[in-house]
Amino acid sequence: MTQPGFLLSEALTVKAVADGQVSVTVLLPADLVTDYCRFLEALTNFFRAVDRKTSHAFSSVRVAAPEAIQETNRHVATYHAHLISAFDGYIASGLDRHEAVKRVAADLRAVSHPWCALHVVQAELVALGRGGSPGRPRRGQP
Repeated sequence: MTQPGFLLSEALTVKAVADGQVSVTVLLPADLVTDYCRFLEALTNFFRAVDRKTSHAFSSVRVAAPEAIQETNRHVATYHAHLISAFDGYIASGLDRHEAVKRVAADLRAVSHPWCALHVVQAELVALGRGGSPGRPRRGQP
């Protein structure tokens, strides 16, 4: 039996090219080319799967610091306070509910707030008890 390292060292040609890179050439018997390509493809798929699993593992393990959670809660509370005050102000000025919601969303859009979409503003106002009905419950929601 021939040593695998010996065959590999004779089948490889390495040449230096510009910028500290090398060119690697592998000489294979013609009947092994397909198997070699399948092997490389399998290795590529394996490392892609490992990369995805690693990213997922790190994202699921990553736990937010208590300070970050408190800061997020402060942002949400500020957002809710702004929604309530703006909505109540527009209702007090005589606008109907739909127009008031549109104006609140427009105010948020003017300052490039990430939660400025009309459907988000409507849902949050309903959750905060500010008029309207939440509509038909979606599947899977109580």
